Amino acid sequence: MIADSAIRIIARDGVRALTHRAVDQEAGLPQGSTSHLARTRSALIELVVDALATRTLADSEAMTDALPTPSESDLDIDGLAALVSSLIESLAERGDDMRARFALILELHDAPDLRAKLTSGSEVHLTARRIITAALTRAHLPDSDDRVDELLALADSLVFHRTAIDGSTAVEPVLAAYLRGITTGRV
Repeated sequence: MIADSAIRIIARDGVRALTHRAVDQEAGLPQGSTSHLARTRSALIELVVDALATRTLADSEAMTDALPTPSESDLDIDGLAALVSSLIESLAERGDDMRARFALILELHDAPDLRAKLTSGSEVHLTARRIITAALTRAHLPDSDDRVDELLALADSLVFHRTAIDGSTAVEPVLAAYLRGITTGRV
C-alpha cells in the first residue's frame, strides 16, 4: 500500500513531491506510518524502486512462459515482434509504474546503485537480456550482445513512447521492421 501510494505520487506529481507525509495522506494512513516503514526519504525511494523492479520482473517472466520451447515450432519475425509487443503493452498498461520509473531514472543520477535497479544493473535487465537472447535464437536472428542491447533499447523506448507520448501508437510494426532489418543487415 505504501509503495503503491508513493508510485502514484511520483507518477502524478514528480519525485520532488514524494514525502512521508504525502504518502501517508495518499494511502489514507495515520501520519507517521510511512516513516515507520521507511525512516528516510532514500529508504522510501528504495522501497519504490524495489516494488517497480519486482513488478517488471514478473512481466518479463511472463514473456519467458510465452516463448515456444525448443520442441515447439520456431519463432518467426512476426511472432517475435508480437511477443515483444505484448511485453511492451503489459508494461505500458502499468502507466503509473512506468511514469514513476522514468522520473526516478532521471532523478537518481546521484544515486547510481538505486538507478541501476531501474536500468542496466538490475535483475530485470539480466532477465530481459536472457529472454531476448533466447527469443532471437529461436527466431534464427543474430543474437550478439549488440543486437540484444538494441532490441532492449528499442523496447524501452517504445514503452516510454506508449506511456508518456501516445498510448495508441502501434509498436508491433516498429518491432517487426527492426527485426527484418537485422536479417538484411540494414539496421
